[in-house]
Amino acid sequence: MKLFRSRIGLMLVLLTTLAACSSKEELVYPEINNKIEPEEIWSASVGDGVEHYDSALRPLIYKDKVFAASRAGLVMGFDKESGKRLWTFDVRDDGTGSFLDGLKFWNSETARISGGISAGYDKIFVGTENGDVVALNPETGELVWRIKVKGEVIARPAAGEGYVLVNTSAGYIFALHPDTGEQRWMYEQESAVLSLRGTSEPVVANGGVILGSGAGKVAVLIADKGVLAWDAAIAVPKGATDLSRMVDVDATPIVAEGTIYAIAFNGELVALELRTGRVMWKREYASFRDMVIEGNTIYLVDSVGKIFAVDRRNGSEQWAQTGLHKHFLTGPAVYKDYLTVGDVEGNLFWLDKNTGEFVAQESYGSGFYTQGISSADELVIQTRDGELSLIRLP
Repeated sequence: MKLFRSRIGLMLVLLTTLAACSSKEELVYPEINNKIEPEEIWSASVGDGVEHYDSALRPLIYKDKVFAASRAGLVMGFDKESGKRLWTFDVRDDGTGSFLDGLKFWNSETARISGGISAGYDKIFVGTENGDVVALNPETGELVWRIKVKGEVIARPAAGEGYVLVNTSAGYIFALHPDTGEQRWMYEQESAVLSLRGTSEPVVANGGVILGSGAGKVAVLIADKGVLAWDAAIAVPKGATDLSRMVDVDATPIVAEGTIYAIAFNGELVALELRTGRVMWKREYASFRDMVIEGNTIYLVDSVGKIFAVDRRNGSEQWAQTGLHKHFLTGPAVYKDYLTVGDVEGNLFWLDKNTGEFVAQESYGSGFYTQGISSADELVIQTRDGELSLIRLP
């Protein structure tokens, strides 16, 4: 329990520090003249969303549907074109049909969905802070299987190489059979005593499972055996305060053309050779938000709200946007020719992805905690209070 309390406490320290910065210095918003007109095609409510909790629940576009979840326990499927709700599954329903089962619907603490939503093998997956991993039929919302693992599931499960991979806050990586949830292997990684409340989402590529750790390392496991191929430190604890000594690799690593790109809180942005772990280049950027790659460009939001575009081939900076410095921003999402980020006040900012120039700003009912999800045709966003919107550009 000591590690668990440390993770919660230090995320609160981070958020309190950021809030203190905001309260002492009134946030400055750039003047933005909208040059584009994003159109909201439909919106829907997903319960109460994540409210004030640090549950990194992102919506999912999968085939012809959009999926979203609330921390309290609701998972919903929507028709992508019309926004019609197709089904709802409540994770608090254990299927026993007992009287006590009905009482669970009044207590969100019995659900606490925090890891999701992901898809693979014709299923969608979510995880909870209670250690539940749930697989649902995406067409009907029916429960396929449900199992419990050791530790909180606060990152999206990943599907690939014949497994569903789950990284937990307790430092365990589980490989589950996608059809039954049966455990095939487990790996225990090094945990940090001081850590942010976050966990790296596993990435499956080229026969390996790639993940970051609270100890500032990136590791590659052999997917079919669950044994360590190599690990490499991309951040080393330093400084006098707890906050300055945290080196979590909470942002999901990205794999492109045999190279892993990873970033650490109080660390660096590093390009590593997938096969060997050799450092190809590293640059002075630090973040705990997920990055995104399009073509040869890495887009990232650093730990203090600065937005960057970096050439993934050599780490050279293409542009920097500092107009939202000290704003608590989401990670970036790329949609067509633009980059979007949200803030805690409910503002969605649009930037030209080639120059970093602001091109639009929209306001929503509540703040954002996670970035949007995009496809070729649409962008889907979800606010903290559960407002789900599908947006298109004319």
